[in-house]
Amino acid sequence: MDAGELNRITTQLASVYGQTVKVGQEGQRRLLQIERVELYPDCQPSHTTMLVVLDPGHPKPQVFVTPGQLLANGRLPKNNSNILIAGQTWMQFSFNIQWSDGDNIMRFLAAARQRFAQNE
Repeated sequence: MDAGELNRITTQLASVYGQTVKVGQEGQRRLLQIERVELYPDCQPSHTTMLVVLDPGHPKPQVFVTPGQLLANGRLPKNNSNILIAGQTWMQFSFNIQWSDGDNIMRFLAAARQRFAQNE
């Protein structure tokens, strides 16, 4: 992911989420925190804070949510763990979404959100 791709993704997120996107930097990584992302009504809670990490050394965006986010069935996702990023704890979870430079970040985030509608 080059600088142009990082800027393109940042612009896309800001155009949808506006002032709720906080942009930070940690080394080479760009951190995009979205204050409130709606999940599915049965998820507990039905919204979360989401962190999108854009790392030039990683082939696709990385997505993290507020620790303790539950699936629609009331359970934690399988293969989840907490990770410290820029001094804050985030929950990482397993999901596999294809990504190529130039893809729409909103489609990617919709697939990540869909992960919480599943039952495992």
